[in-house]
Amino acid sequence: MKRPDTPFPRHWLYYIALKILLLGAAVAIALKLYGMW
Repeated sequence: MKRPDTPFPRHWLYYIALKILLLGAAVAIALKLYGMW
């Protein structure tokens, strides 16, 4: 797996994990607002 160009290449795995976590949090908040969850 080739390392993508991120602001901090040494911690690119944490960067991807953080992006997924933020996306998941945004989806959870949206579902909460619309009363689906």
